Amino acid sequence: MNGKGVEFEILQGEPEAATFERDGTVRHYFKQWGRLSVDGRVSDFEFSNDEPLPPGPATLDPKSFGIVNGRLQLGRVKLVPLRRAAAVQPSAKAAG
Repeated sequence: MNGKGVEFEILQGEPEAATFERDGTVRHYFKQWGRLSVDGRVSDFEFSNDEPLPPGPATLDPKSFGIVNGRLQLGRVKLVPLRRAAAVQPSAKAAG
């Protein structure tokens, strides 16, 4: 082991809009690709999210985990970007 630990990255690429329908309920979401690196071993995977996420480093949302019969389980993968997109500030000319 080289001690790098676990790293997640949201990959470049256009998020793909998708729809899921079951029992009259419709869910609109986006499919994207991520990369998991465990001690330098890399694996790409597809995940879904309600909103498109920006590419870059990410971490797992704690809501991804659950306890079932006393065992920790990973349900639906939910990634959270480590850096947020800069908020757009209105210019002084636009404000006045």
